[in-house]
Amino acid sequence: MDDVACDLDAVAEPVVFLSYFDDLHDGRQIAKVKYPLAEVLLLCLLAVIAGAETITDIARFGDKKLALLRRFRPFREGTPAHDHLGDILATLDAEHFQRCFVAWVASLIGVPEGVVAIDGKTVRRSKGVDKDAIHMVSAFAARQRLVMGQVKVADKAQRDRRHPQAAGHAGH
Repeated sequence: MDDVACDLDAVAEPVVFLSYFDDLHDGRQIAKVKYPLAEVLLLCLLAVIAGAETITDIARFGDKKLALLRRFRPFREGTPAHDHLGDILATLDAEHFQRCFVAWVASLIGVPEGVVAIDGKTVRRSKGVDKDAIHMVSAFAARQRLVMGQVKVADKAQRDRRHPQAAGHAGH
């Protein structure tokens, strides 16, 4: 009986995860969609949890773990190759995806909305002769010690305008 309960929990978690992305727009032409967005998102999540760091790693995980993936979703067409996977992810609105992801993570760790530290950083040694420094703004759940999301901003002034709480952390 415990095995059945564990299997039901295992199947329920991806459903919960995917529910946070229900309103994420899939800009692909519906008639040409071979890999449903929900399957792509689930593939990426499980691959990253398993240690994937690149699109190629995610695609490789999909090839090797297709039977596991099919426990949660049909994956009728299998999983996309790394180049196709990159194309699919590139069509997504990054800011909307980030909001969905942060909401899902917040639900897992029990952080009520609004109880998140915002911090701005300039990436060390990112400024070069022909390029500007990279400025990042991060949302951090301090109690759980978890970065919930990051976004690159055009310049330090934009970082400080978008997130005034980060303005006091210049040069970190």
